[in-house]
Amino acid sequence: MSSLRDRQKERRRRDIMDAAWALIGEKGLDAASIEEIATKAEVGPATVYNYFGSKNDLFEALFVRYIEREVEAGEASLVDPPEDMAEGMAALFETYLVRAAESCTPLIMREFYMLSMSKQFDYGRETYRLKQRFMEQAVRLATHYKERGQVREDVSAADAAVMCYSAVTFPFLLSFLGMGMDLDTARGLVHRYVRFAIDGIGRQHAAPGAGTDSSSQSATSHQ
Repeated sequence: MSSLRDRQKERRRRDIMDAAWALIGEKGLDAASIEEIATKAEVGPATVYNYFGSKNDLFEALFVRYIEREVEAGEASLVDPPEDMAEGMAALFETYLVRAAESCTPLIMREFYMLSMSKQFDYGRETYRLKQRFMEQAVRLATHYKERGQVREDVSAADAAVMCYSAVTFPFLLSFLGMGMDLDTARGLVHRYVRFAIDGIGRQHAAPGAGTDSSSQSATSHQ
């Protein structure tokens, strides 16, 4: 059992992070000073530095906490998934999208994106490791559907998860980076693109000699 001192330290750490989240979300990383963060958290600037070392370290901790909370929210989508694979996979990604929209401002999401691709995060390599937790959830869900015969024999659950994950990247970016896509539109595209990834986008062509195609029928009707 943790001591009173440990609980107080954890609460103070959480208060500092909450204050930083609010200020950075409102003003951006550069404009939010340690002094302002300390005042909002009702601690001294030295306490902030004692807990996090630097503002960049504090912001990195916020990013990691954001990932952890997204993953925690995603667990609910794995408990009793819909019967249809496209709906189930889309629901998982929609959970991430809605959770982020409810808790993050476009400004802090842009700051997270810049951090994730920065030298501090090894130009995306560390970000990839963190976001593997999202992929692990997607693979678990895809495995559920593969066991129920909804994934082709020559496609692994990991392959299916990657295809679905890749399909939703575009609406996620446009929504998170504040580039003119509202939440409802992004949610619709998540479902649409996951459906495309699972059902395929190519037309099914009849075998040669199997019958008259639509273009031939159209030409005949105009003779």
